Amino acid sequence: MKKEHDETKVLDDPILYLIMRTDLDSLGPGKGMAQACHAYGAVKKVIRSNLVLQQDFLAWMSQTEQEFGTTIVLGGTIHEIDTILYKAKHIKNMASGWVHDPTYPVSDGDIIHVLPMDTCGFVFGERRDIKELTRELNLYGSY
Repeated sequence: MKKEHDETKVLDDPILYLIMRTDLDSLGPGKGMAQACHAYGAVKKVIRSNLVLQQDFLAWMSQTEQEFGTTIVLGGTIHEIDTILYKAKHIKNMASGWVHDPTYPVSDGDIIHVLPMDTCGFVFGERRDIKELTRELNLYGSY
């Protein structure tokens, strides 16, 4: 379902990177997958307000019939993610942000606490630029 090149696109190789927090013991595989789903919604919200990247996001979505493109999932601490997101905000043609879960569940014995939590970060943009930003991080689950 590839579309022809759109002259309004600014990215040659759009990609989405998710960076899951590795410093949250409670963020296991199940919660991690849920947070990755939340990230997709957060990315779409940011892209809606970024007129420059909208066509690139549509091109990324058109990589498959189910409307998603290549996504890389890395792991990092809150400080590593914060640093990457700060740098990404200052790079032209890049969208980034935190996924903030207002009801993140944390178990303490039989009690489940619900806390607001930044669970992962996301960066959408040119593959080579994001790869450079994240070169110190490993794939999520392989640290």
